[in-house]
Amino acid sequence: MTLNEIRQQLKTIRLYYTNKARFSAAFDALPHTVKELADKYAAIVSCAPLDLYYIYYELYVKGLTQEATAEDLNYSTEYIRQKNKKLLLFLQSKLNEREVS
Repeated sequence: MTLNEIRQQLKTIRLYYTNKARFSAAFDALPHTVKELADKYAAIVSCAPLDLYYIYYELYVKGLTQEATAEDLNYSTEYIRQKNKKLLLFLQSKLNEREVS
C-alpha cells in the first residue's frame, strides 16, 4: 500500500472519529465499512511504539492538526511532522505485512 493510499484512509478515519456521534444513528440504519477500516487501523496502532500510538490518537482520533497537537503536547510542529511520517511508515510496513500474509 502506498503512503498516499494510507493518507487517504487516515482522512476517512479522522472524519469518522471526529463525527462519530453524528454517524452513529446513520450507521444503525445504514451500516458503513468505515467502522471496519477504523478497527483495522486501531488493531495495528495498538502494537505501535507508544509515541506513535499517541500521535495517531491526537491526529486521527481527536482530529487535531499537527500544529494543534504540537501545542497541546508542548513539542515543535516539526517534531510532530517527523513523528507523523514515522507513523505513516509504521502503518505502511504493518499493512504490507498483512497483504503478504
